[in-house]
Amino acid sequence: MDSCFALRAPPRLCVFGYLGYAAVIRLIISVFLEGFMGLVGRGLMLLLVALVMVGCDGGSVGADSSSVADSQAGLDRPAGIDWFEGSVEGAFAEAAAQDKPLFLYWGAVWCPPCHELKGTIFKQQAFIDQSKWFIPVYLDGDTEQAQLYGETFSVYGYPTVIVFSPQGTEITRIPGGMDIQRYMGILELAINAITPVADLVAAVKADQPISSADWELLAYYSWGQDRGKVLAENSTTQERYDLFQLLAANCPEDLTLVKSRLQLLAIEQWVGLESEDLALRDNYLNQLKTILADAKLRSANRDSLMYGGAALSAALAQGPELASLRQQLVDNLRGILANTELNLLMRLRALSGWVLLQNASLAEDQDLGTEQLAWIKEQVTWGLAAADQYQYHSAVNSLSQALLDANLIDDARQMLVSSLRVTKHPYYLMSDLGYLEAQLGNNQEALGWYKQAWDTSKGPATRIQWGVNYVVNLIELAPQNIGGIKLASSAVLQELSGQNNGFYQRTATRIGELDRKLESWADSPEKLGVLEKFREGTSQL
Repeated sequence: MDSCFALRAPPRLCVFGYLGYAAVIRLIISVFLEGFMGLVGRGLMLLLVALVMVGCDGGSVGADSSSVADSQAGLDRPAGIDWFEGSVEGAFAEAAAQDKPLFLYWGAVWCPPCHELKGTIFKQQAFIDQSKWFIPVYLDGDTEQAQLYGETFSVYGYPTVIVFSPQGTEITRIPGGMDIQRYMGILELAINAITPVADLVAAVKADQPISSADWELLAYYSWGQDRGKVLAENSTTQERYDLFQLLAANCPEDLTLVKSRLQLLAIEQWVGLESEDLALRDNYLNQLKTILADAKLRSANRDSLMYGGAALSAALAQGPELASLRQQLVDNLRGILANTELNLLMRLRALSGWVLLQNASLAEDQDLGTEQLAWIKEQVTWGLAAADQYQYHSAVNSLSQALLDANLIDDARQMLVSSLRVTKHPYYLMSDLGYLEAQLGNNQEALGWYKQAWDTSKGPATRIQWGVNYVVNLIELAPQNIGGIKLASSAVLQELSGQNNGFYQRTATRIGELDRKLESWADSPEKLGVLEKFREGTSQL
């Protein structure tokens, strides 16, 4: 949002984990740029891993009853909010009894976007006051039954925010990355809505009118976290483009901000199609220019402009026009960084987008200039110094990405190592260090960090994810270490076997990923024995 969604293969998996609004664009951008822009493509592939895909059937819960509150001790629930003190089933019953919507937060204590949501939205008095009008449920991914609930609600990435009607029907999923005013506006629309987003889309497809509030819900829906609710589970770029183009075309002209968001969603998908329709390209270029020329439209589309500028400009413009467009995008990002009215973490995220745009302008054998690199370092130093305790973990996550995108490897390593002593969740950053060393070919150092991350990780679901991450990288970086791979994969299953209702959702997905990795690695009888032993273990879970 990733998502966070899980442990990253590349780092930054959680940088944008909760930014469901931008997940789709990052998918398209990554594919588009990987073979087009060298370093830019590599940086955006890091963002791709952060894609959070989530969804729910919209019905009432059916998981086993367990206390949310009793298992939340030490999991850093934001203060001031009257989080429901009971089971998830009890929360839905209470929502029905009081005729109140239910607000479900599903996150993790180590997840940088979760930290941002807590530090920029949940702590605000406006949100605390608003929370009296719904039943707020805080569900950490490492609590008892959490992965089972994840299965029930079809959530995958941390954090996921879902608003349900008092009757238990899913209304919408709210993305993060917004300022408090816009977030509260969307939340108010959500808790007062009576029509689920899926039904709103169906109405538009049937050429039926919907209200301006409904259009706003569609524009600010967390599309990257829609796991089969509106978009098909494995929807194609063409299918997504067709939907967003339809929504943009049918949105009333007077809903300027809303229409611009839907237009940009369509443009992002069109970029992924690599269409040669020059008339459409010119039309979309004009739409992008219109957004960039208007401060309110830029603000409404801050998320997409922050991360997608390099891909959008490359696909829509050429020659002098391309240079001019990129400069506008760069100026916009510098404006975000300098805007003191925005929260710190939102400002810092703009730095990675700025670096990617600068990289996109370079020749294949060219590096960023001395002044540019010095300015990046200045922003990193300032950002770390400005971050408070709540913000620090997320700030390090964003800033290290910017340093890596700028090829400032030593600076990124130094910052990550020094931050291990500051963050409450050092194992998260250890995985970043593992990835960094692996990219440099320092395989033993990388595996050392991955192993240390697993050893020091906390929480049942977290430990399985970090354990899988270590084994996957062990297979990748030391495939000849058959004994080590056998022991590590068995240890992961042994730990999972001791968990109650742990083999669901994210955890089950991770185990599936490890199974596929072992299968592709098992090219000898001895390796096949490791795979068979692993599958024997999973069959008993």
